[in-house]
Amino acid sequence: MLVLRTHYINFYTVDSINLTSKAKISILKYYLFLFVSGLLFSCTTEIEQDYFDTTSYYYPYHKLGSPKVYEYQIEHNGAQFVSHYWEFQTIEEAGNVYLLCKRYNPQFEIDQSVKELILEEGVVTTAYDFHVKDTNTQELVIYPNRVSQNIVFPFKASLDTIMAYRFVCEMKLPPDFLNAKLVRDRKFGQPLKYQLFGDTIEAVSFINTDLYDIQNVEEGGYWTVKKGLIEIYAKGIGLVYQEERTAGQEGVEITKLTAIYTEKEFEKLKKNGNNG
Repeated sequence: MLVLRTHYINFYTVDSINLTSKAKISILKYYLFLFVSGLLFSCTTEIEQDYFDTTSYYYPYHKLGSPKVYEYQIEHNGAQFVSHYWEFQTIEEAGNVYLLCKRYNPQFEIDQSVKELILEEGVVTTAYDFHVKDTNTQELVIYPNRVSQNIVFPFKASLDTIMAYRFVCEMKLPPDFLNAKLVRDRKFGQPLKYQLFGDTIEAVSFINTDLYDIQNVEEGGYWTVKKGLIEIYAKGIGLVYQEERTAGQEGVEITKLTAIYTEKEFEKLKKNGNNG
């Protein structure tokens, strides 16, 4: 919305200031210049935006031609341990930019993978798969999930508190492959500051509501589980903090970014971990 301020200017007559006609014209030009300048200034500085630009707060896909691996640790009941690793790499296909994401468990085994399409408006999940080891062959088997959404992470996040970005996923949860459905509503929170690796950096928060319907094989129907999440995304880095609460349960589960590795560093970490 464009907001213009009205400027009131008093013009004096020649008789009142007793100036020549040439001087009078100069003064009129001067005030006219002030008036026009004021309008232009108002036009350029008082533009109200109904969104917050979060493009630079997502994972830096434009710098991920070579993979980077993020280590996340979890804090629960006073204990802290490695929860998982996410590997990110950007590729181009048919003129489109995609962010490939692989999740490793603490034993460095892939258990999830995600493919995200990067658009001007934000991020769209095009694939979300589970990777499960076959008990007989010990090989990883990929089980695709069915996803649907418009924008899962917006680059122009609406400041409307009612506006939510919905992600829907229908899946079979391992190891028993129960039918389940996740509906996630993500809302923009606020800009803030966050301490990471000894530095204070700009960040934004999102407030999520997760609703799970999970198959109840014993009694029939579905269990319903509701979770509330707070996410913090740091500028130039991506997700650095997540706080999760489950309805009907006490306590909070906190996940934090604790390290970022190059591909070579992560391979060394895996080698040392498997040898240990």
